[in-house]
Amino acid sequence: MSLTIGEPLGRPGLTLIEVLFAISVMAIGLLGVASMFPAGLRSVITGGHTSKATTLVREMVEMIRADTFANLDTYYNGFDTTPLTTGLMTVPPTFTCPVNPALPDHNKKKWACDMLGAGAGTSGQGLPEGYGTVRVDCVNPNGAINTSVPCPTELRLVTVTVTWTSQGSRSVSLVTYVAKTE
Repeated sequence: MSLTIGEPLGRPGLTLIEVLFAISVMAIGLLGVASMFPAGLRSVITGGHTSKATTLVREMVEMIRADTFANLDTYYNGFDTTPLTTGLMTVPPTFTCPVNPALPDHNKKKWACDMLGAGAGTSGQGLPEGYGTVRVDCVNPNGAINTSVPCPTELRLVTVTVTWTSQGSRSVSLVTYVAKTE
């Protein structure tokens, strides 16, 4: 068998141009896929923060429902966890987590501990830059807000909100009615 110039060798294969083109197409595709990972990670983190905030809101609503009706206006209305979380971060802290149930303001302090993820019984990972608020409104039987002081009805509208500012300001709120049953 003799070879002549310009005659194909008869072996299958790829030219250098074909290989370079295939690598270029594959690189562009892989870059597109790789760019999805940071966006996916951000979504997972945001979803985790939303889940934590929802759990914290539900926790405070359950603590409020378990407490007496008389405590709604005097103990919970206008509550904000910011001063308590600041007190936890001072040296020495004004209280420690977990909170002794016999202490005054147990529910408020427990909620602040859970917000920070501090102490035993927590995951150790609270809600970054998070704080909670509680608002209690007097409500007429028809559902309208009553601004009379003292409140003439035995129905309250309770709004519990958890806000966090990591990755932009976000919040979760839960609104519930509490009626006097005592």
